Amino acid sequence: MKRRLGPTERLYPMPTPLIVAGIGDRLGIMAVAWIAIAGSTPSSIVMAMRSTRHTLSLIRETGEFTVNVPSVSLAEAVDYCGIVSGRNTDKFADTGLTPVPSAVVATPIVEQCPLNFECRVMSEVPNGEYVLVIGEIVETHVDEELVDEAGRIDIDALDPLVYIPASREYRGLGPKVADAFKIGRAVAPKE
Repeated sequence: MKRRLGPTERLYPMPTPLIVAGIGDRLGIMAVAWIAIAGSTPSSIVMAMRSTRHTLSLIRETGEFTVNVPSVSLAEAVDYCGIVSGRNTDKFADTGLTPVPSAVVATPIVEQCPLNFECRVMSEVPNGEYVLVIGEIVETHVDEELVDEAGRIDIDALDPLVYIPASREYRGLGPKVADAFKIGRAVAPKE
């Protein structure tokens, strides 16, 4: 038997990156949980932001933003960036997070986040009280010690922070379960 819950946002786990927008002394940083890869050709990200967010207004001014994936150790700073408005406070100064220059866009990345994406806005789609922002990923950065010679990221060492909306909690990822595109072959009918 299954219980019906009605419409929910309970897709687990959800990444909790820090979005940076703006340039120079007009920077915004906020935590976003409604975010996902939108496609691979071109490499793109989609995120939902409330239309009233200060960071969204900065994205609209420049047409770019960065997505910065924090490790579990940054949970306190991430939560702060999600609950405090940047209209009247400098969240970088408050948290000790450091904006550093990006390679392609003018908006900085966050030095303490081990994985960063530079993005340019492709489009916006209204979605109730939210706006879906679709951005093309124009560059990716990863801490050197987390990537092997083939360019694969060690997800255990990355230790990304994730959000569970139903219980309003942050978690890390658990251990590897299986290899994708291999384990399912055991289900295929034998010839």
